[in-house]
Amino acid sequence: MIEPRYGVLQTLFADRVFRIPHYQRFYSWQKRQRDDLFNDLRKLATGREDQHHFMATIVCHRTAETKNVGAVQYRVYDIVDGQQRLTTLILLLKSIELALPEASEDRHDLARTLVKRDGHLILLQTNNANEFNFNRFIREGVAPSKAEIETHSDRNLASAIRECAQFVDSWTSSRDILSLMRLVLHRLGFVVFDTEDSRVVYTVFEVLNSRGLAVDWLDKTKSVLMGRMYELSVSAAATEAEIESLQGIWSQIYREIAKEDVPGEEILRITATLYYGPGQGKPRSAEESLDLLRKEAVSFEKPRQISMRLLDVARKLVNLYASTHLGPVTEILHARLLAVALKSAPGVNEDERRKLLEQWERVTFRIFGLFDKDSRTKVGDYVRLGSRIVTEDIETRTYNQIMAGLRELGRDYPIDEALKQGLISKDCYDHPEECRYLLWSYEEHLADESGAGATVDEHEKSGVWALRASDSIEHIFPQTPTGAAWQGKMRSADGPAQPIELNVGRIGNLLLLPIQLNQEAQNFPFDAKRRTYTKHNLRMVQEVCKESDWTLSEIEAREARIVAWAKTRWSDV
Repeated sequence: MIEPRYGVLQTLFADRVFRIPHYQRFYSWQKRQRDDLFNDLRKLATGREDQHHFMATIVCHRTAETKNVGAVQYRVYDIVDGQQRLTTLILLLKSIELALPEASEDRHDLARTLVKRDGHLILLQTNNANEFNFNRFIREGVAPSKAEIETHSDRNLASAIRECAQFVDSWTSSRDILSLMRLVLHRLGFVVFDTEDSRVVYTVFEVLNSRGLAVDWLDKTKSVLMGRMYELSVSAAATEAEIESLQGIWSQIYREIAKEDVPGEEILRITATLYYGPGQGKPRSAEESLDLLRKEAVSFEKPRQISMRLLDVARKLVNLYASTHLGPVTEILHARLLAVALKSAPGVNEDERRKLLEQWERVTFRIFGLFDKDSRTKVGDYVRLGSRIVTEDIETRTYNQIMAGLRELGRDYPIDEALKQGLISKDCYDHPEECRYLLWSYEEHLADESGAGATVDEHEKSGVWALRASDSIEHIFPQTPTGAAWQGKMRSADGPAQPIELNVGRIGNLLLLPIQLNQEAQNFPFDAKRRTYTKHNLRMVQEVCKESDWTLSEIEAREARIVAWAKTRWSDV
């Protein structure tokens, strides 16, 4: 029997330390959740002194492990549910500590709550992707520098530290800092579920989170699979070994998705749709997917096998999300699902897989980029092809048959018509993500043309994709030209003047340029712009710098070159 009890942080922290096990998710709260918490605190401050605010439930596994610091003994509790809120509150308490006068007893007392008097034992211990940066901040008050922020989870934690400090600053502008400290420690209420039986932990977690989307679907899936493992147990020794293996797999899953902002729900949905729910013409919902996996877990080995599949899908999705330059072809869910299937196809060698993924990219950009179709287009075709690739007999998974399926996807979207629809004489700046993707592909083409050993500049690439797409694109002929230098230039050699607004967004007039050079170039005459352009290393910029003037003739000539290249680039392999 497990008895929930109500408590505030001050009593919750009295005789225990918390640990986030390695198989739990990294810190993933976003600004929206933190703002909700801060608003709750502001509202609570306007109420009566004896008024509490119920925050959430916390589910803990009470381990047999204890930590001794002097005469005080702390029991170690593994957090199964509630770590996001608890982590944020501890970050907030650290920010409060740093805002208190250095010599004050209150600061000293709060510091000893967060880091016990041995200077080592932390109130909340992490064993995941956030471990180093979190522990250092709690012990030393040092936030991660820009150079130390390498992954998605690092960015989340750094944002939380910064926003907690900002909230404390805003509070102290009109209220006493001690009032915030008292409020957090004494007036936030939690219902705590403690148990020493790890079987019960996962049952409680699933029951508490059986409705709504407050908990990530991937976390729910982990809990269901852990619970099924116990239910299917054949012996205590076998269960202990299998649970340890399962925890190791989930630790790897969370370390993977700490790298990129991959939704856990998507990992679940793609895994279930490809491997456990084939034949449906659309990706399974999260609820359906979890139900499919629960029904699949019918033997003792199944939870581990399912978890391994989830890990494999997670790795492939992280790789896709990290390929930021593929944005326009990875923003469609069913396109990502098919890419995962291609990366998993068992009947092809790696060279064939590369060609299949290239064909997938070409077809997908024709459909959703050049033809500008919405996300409902070809859902069933993409999903059914993906399912056939990973689940049917080997005869249906040969390179030639998969390639034929990919070509069939694009049969109704031929390259010549795609170029007419989405590139020739079109305002490409109106679709900046697709425009940037196309221009970067052109840069790679120019590098290839330069001969053996020529490569694109990875530093320049990172700089381009660190910006919003619209901020990375430069109009050579200005959108709003001023002065005499541009007068009469929007015309071909012997033709009449053409409307500027119909031509400045054409692909022939657009470059990728870092924002500082973009701002420097402004709407100056072409000679001045060219001097700015020479500060940049991209080959497309160097190509433009070879021109002596920039008129409609140059725009049309450059567009024709890019269109001729694009016809080859996005035709079928």
